[in-house]
Amino acid sequence: MHLTSEEEKALEGEYGVALQAAYRVLVSTGKLLKADRLIPIVSAHLSGVNYSNLGDAGLEFLETFSGGAKVKVRTTLNPCGIDLNRTDAFSAPRDFIDKQKRVIESYVRMGVSKTLSCIPYEIDNEPPRGSHVAWAESSACVYGNSVLGIMTNRESAVSALSSAITGKTPHAGLHLMENRRPKVVVEVEEPLESSTDFGILGFFAGKLTPETIGFTKLRGDKPQLKALSAAIGTSGASGMFVLLDSVPKGTERVSFTRAEHQEVKAQLSSQVDPEVLLLGCPFYTVEEVAHLASRLRGRKLKKPTYVHLSRSVYSAAKKEGMVDWMEGAGAVVLKDMCPSLTPTPKWMGFTKVATDSPKGSYYMSSALRLRVSLLSTEEIIDSYT
Repeated sequence: MHLTSEEEKALEGEYGVALQAAYRVLVSTGKLLKADRLIPIVSAHLSGVNYSNLGDAGLEFLETFSGGAKVKVRTTLNPCGIDLNRTDAFSAPRDFIDKQKRVIESYVRMGVSKTLSCIPYEIDNEPPRGSHVAWAESSACVYGNSVLGIMTNRESAVSALSSAITGKTPHAGLHLMENRRPKVVVEVEEPLESSTDFGILGFFAGKLTPETIGFTKLRGDKPQLKALSAAIGTSGASGMFVLLDSVPKGTERVSFTRAEHQEVKAQLSSQVDPEVLLLGCPFYTVEEVAHLASRLRGRKLKKPTYVHLSRSVYSAAKKEGMVDWMEGAGAVVLKDMCPSLTPTPKWMGFTKVATDSPKGSYYMSSALRLRVSLLSTEEIIDSYT
């Protein structure tokens, strides 16, 4: 792996301990990936924000590391474990609140933008097509490569932070055009209507290969492709999909029919009467908020309902009156927090939920130990208003 003289100096510690540690991570990663060199990036997106995942050891690392580190490129931040402006809604322990604040403050000290969003491309951080970036958050990586045409590997919290501080990433994986061609093509034989359907397809496809996935007979709008991306990133290691008109010669084909759709949905959904409705995993886009708000206008929700947004989307929705429509129907609209990896169910005592997200359903059941009913947004609105 070739390093420039400046990179060698940084690796040897001439520019400080933080930069040295970051280069060590990238060089080790690059060697594993058989990269020939490091290349510059234009943006980074960081995970490793939720205190319930980090714990005290992660917090201690961030507070120490942030004392000598600064990001070199536009860097955005994943959601945390709670909406710090609505802690009263969850009976959140004071210790958790304080430590979550300290995690975020550590990133801000390094120059990271406090976006707290799993959809950085929605308002906050959409680099030009063809840009090399280093993004953690699997759903954003898949969407970025596949829809936005940017180039990123599925970074870990540590590798993305290292790239943000150095402004570099290994020249390997999905930064190379030959790895962006599909190795398996899914022929979609089942009509897909909702974003939930697209997520079910993604969960099926993500298990097929860790490499790029192709789809034929498939077109979708932004929310649908977001759901597809999120589910691909949940069930496997693939970092990209492409939409094709035909199957390239010699490429493996797999069919997705009604049988596969029903099988995957059965894996992700339990027949439960939910105590709570959880929407917004990944966070809703402006388009999804507009749709939900218009459908809820003049209705009343029969179950406690939490809608999860980024602060940027929340501000845009608030300005247009959409937050008022949702709250008028009885929804609680939250910012900054991940609904699928939060300790709030434990604090609030609920165990049965409904969601419109296959990704959310997977993590709510596996990580939060909830029983989950997976329904489309329309089914949730029609059933619980």
